[in-house]
Amino acid sequence: MKKWIVFICWVFLSVFVHGQNNPVLYDFTGIPQSLLLNPAAEVDNRWYAGIPLLSGIRAGAGSNGFSVYDLFADNEVSFNDKVRDLVFRLSSRDVVMVNQQLELFNIGFKNNWKGKYYYSFGMYQETDALMYWPRDLAVLAYEGNRDYLGKRFDFGHLSGSAEMLTVLHFGVRKKINDRLFVGARAKLYSGMINFSSTGNSGYFVTETGVENFYRHRVVSDVVIHTSGYTSLRDIEKDGNQVKNGWKELRSRAFFGGNMGVGLDLGFTYHPHKQWTVTGSLQDLGFIKYKENVESYSLKGAYELEGIELVLPSILDDSGAVRDSWEELREEIEAQLPYKRLHDGYTVIRPWKLNASVQHAFGIRRNKKRYYLTDYEHHINTVGAQFFMVNRPHGPLPAITGFFSRELSPSITAKITYTADKFSKTNVGAGLSAYIKNIHFYVIADNIPGLFNLAKTHYAALQLGFNYVFPHSGDPY
Repeated sequence: MKKWIVFICWVFLSVFVHGQNNPVLYDFTGIPQSLLLNPAAEVDNRWYAGIPLLSGIRAGAGSNGFSVYDLFADNEVSFNDKVRDLVFRLSSRDVVMVNQQLELFNIGFKNNWKGKYYYSFGMYQETDALMYWPRDLAVLAYEGNRDYLGKRFDFGHLSGSAEMLTVLHFGVRKKINDRLFVGARAKLYSGMINFSSTGNSGYFVTETGVENFYRHRVVSDVVIHTSGYTSLRDIEKDGNQVKNGWKELRSRAFFGGNMGVGLDLGFTYHPHKQWTVTGSLQDLGFIKYKENVESYSLKGAYELEGIELVLPSILDDSGAVRDSWEELREEIEAQLPYKRLHDGYTVIRPWKLNASVQHAFGIRRNKKRYYLTDYEHHINTVGAQFFMVNRPHGPLPAITGFFSRELSPSITAKITYTADKFSKTNVGAGLSAYIKNIHFYVIADNIPGLFNLAKTHYAALQLGFNYVFPHSGDPY
């Protein structure tokens, strides 16, 4: 059992995972929440208000290295053999990412009927986590070091982070002219809980010894930062973990002491009336963790060829046998010290880059708006989008092709095809619908995977409700 226990956290995390990319929502300007991905998105209404706690709910599942079916398929392969296959098949570049969001409130409005400025503000809760597969450490835990003389088990494979936070934001979009819109969004982060261990180095190696059969050498520069963990650990000891745990997390959700700032930037440009180019850069910021902080450090080097027991040196001055194991432990601690620290630390938020180009075609004449210059309205859009999120082992990119169509004046649909690290066949879709002033939207990534979650490597679902006050004369 000890051989495959390292997989439990990996599998559990994979059940609630999706990347931060949201290709269906980006540029889907019929949905007000698209402003959160690009503060310069051309959301066009007088004002809107998200229904609290229901305006933006997102969840997903997946991993790029394996599916749940790989471990639990009902076939003739034993579970231990399946685990062994994954231990050696997964690499240190295989990754699990979690990004969950829940909007607490979201409001947007134009400054006047001409709409030179559009303001939006709100708050959302976010969970973001990432874990690279620690391949060398998994092999060492599963097989031991007996058959790996001379192999350096790399401590750098231990790399991951996880955080839960709330984000208070305020954005503004400015219309420079009929072709160009620019936008910015300021963010105030409040960290609730954090785990971070990146940039580690060192190794463990076993070699043929000189004075003994084997020589073991450890070189380590490993640090694990935590914030909020110790208080949750104490709650676990006291009992009633779930109720008290959520109470503790809620107390940190609104300016609980771990604060940070961030910035989103974006633009929308029309080089031609049927062509649009957009781009945005999200989460340029950081969080300073200084409350309920506990970090663990293992730095140093040590080499061991065994305990040498030679008479009379194994006897102390009183003639008693020395406690060689205790002396060995003290020697290791001196050369390879383990420390528990309570110093604050800073975490850089993973920035995200979006860019797209799209072409509009197909004209629907709106007789109700004949007095406006835009009475010829294009109902079809086709284009491509690029996404990239920065991660400890390098950026993770994705490329998307999309097509959208207004099915009616109040209903718009969008279809996407995305290729990234998690899937090369990700077909997504979204629907935006208005019934009077009530707006509803639903978005799904990798729709085929939603019908077979056990075998899929990626799937995500998002939905929300808004109250929208359209322009006078709009059909909905």
